[in-house]
Amino acid sequence: MNYAPAQQIKSARHIARSAQRQIKYKTGMRVNIMLYPAEDTFKTPEQMLKIIALSLDMSYDCFRMKSRAREIAELRFIGALFLRMNFTYLTLSDIATLFGGQDHTSIISGMTRAHNLIYTGDLRFLKKYNTALKSVNLWLRKEESDYASANSA
Repeated sequence: MNYAPAQQIKSARHIARSAQRQIKYKTGMRVNIMLYPAEDTFKTPEQMLKIIALSLDMSYDCFRMKSRAREIAELRFIGALFLRMNFTYLTLSDIATLFGGQDHTSIISGMTRAHNLIYTGDLRFLKKYNTALKSVNLWLRKEESDYASANSA
């Protein structure tokens, strides 16, 4: 599955065309710039789920468990919220697949429950949510290697 957002690809093409025009204008030479993304340049939903699990001292495999234990269910709630916020092109079925093949209605229910917990001010859930939010924001701003060194400090 290709996770490169269309807007990033469009921006890269625009920059490449602009560079080709500038080179031709300044030197008279025609050049072709070929774009090909390296696999690790784009952030993926799986990577985000790993970051969320690490920030809450849980395993990435917990997302795929069929357990109804509160800790695991809340982890899935938070994961679903962040995936919907940051990977808007993912469908509910895509998110359900990441969570071990659940139904898309389970994702809707989980996100509704998470919003309710945030709205009512459940302190335990808010603490987990804010911890995950800080880690995800740091991860989105930096490369994963920077995140790993910051997380271990």
